[in-house]
Amino acid sequence: MEASKDTPHFGFIGFGLIGGSIAHSLRRLYPSSVIMAYNYYRTKPHPKLEMAASEGILDKISTSLKDFSECGVVFLCAPVLANVSYLKQLAPYIQKDCIITDVGSVKGNIHKAVEELGLTHNFIGGHPMTGSEKTGYDNSDAGYLKGAYYILTPTKDTPEKFTNWLAGFVKASGSYCEIMDYNTHDTVTAAISHCPHIIAASLVNLVAAHDKDGMYKKLAAGGFKDITRISSSSPEMWQNICLANPFAIQEFLSGYIDILTNIKDAVAANNEKALTEFFENAKKYRDSL
Repeated sequence: MEASKDTPHFGFIGFGLIGGSIAHSLRRLYPSSVIMAYNYYRTKPHPKLEMAASEGILDKISTSLKDFSECGVVFLCAPVLANVSYLKQLAPYIQKDCIITDVGSVKGNIHKAVEELGLTHNFIGGHPMTGSEKTGYDNSDAGYLKGAYYILTPTKDTPEKFTNWLAGFVKASGSYCEIMDYNTHDTVTAAISHCPHIIAASLVNLVAAHDKDGMYKKLAAGGFKDITRISSSSPEMWQNICLANPFAIQEFLSGYIDILTNIKDAVAANNEKALTEFFENAKKYRDSL
């Protein structure tokens, strides 16, 4: 998609917090553009899309994927497994010079699908590393992209001009653009995003199992709330992520279990030196972030 087009057409499949935030940014940067989103309900109105249209963010709500043949850029913003399914349905309607990108937290599965479908020319994987425990279009805002890292994973066949356009949009939206291969992306995000969500949810479930009279919830203060905030995120999204990136997640969870076992043994043995080193090492790395 040439950024110089007078009336660029953008299409969205999935229009929640991230998709809506990207659309807000597009509307700001390309005020005359046509922005369309897919209504997967088809036979009834989609309240969030109707809201976006009433706010001037969307110009068109479509119930047919054929309409996406009009688009110069398509953003796949559904859960990661759904994005792969939609990609297969979209393939017959994609223009030669259309950029297809996604916002999923896992890249390996969609890159594989892109290769199978012969869409490596069109595709650039994308992952805006931002968001909130809040979900849905009504919580979206262009500000979510500001100051965040936005990862791009082009294929070996992606034209440089496609990557340059998307990187330019990312930077104009206020994000830091980082380009890497999809395997590196999935390994890194397993460690710094996927496993932390699993760990937070595990801690919440552990406390909930012990909270017979509500006292744990009543006394829960900043430390517990800070470390578990992300467990309020979409269960469907995180189920999809675990299914799509199992090997890297397993590797880092195994390492985490080993660390927990070691610190459990240190507590049991009153090992002052091991306990101090454990917290000092964590503090040193965390303070450097």
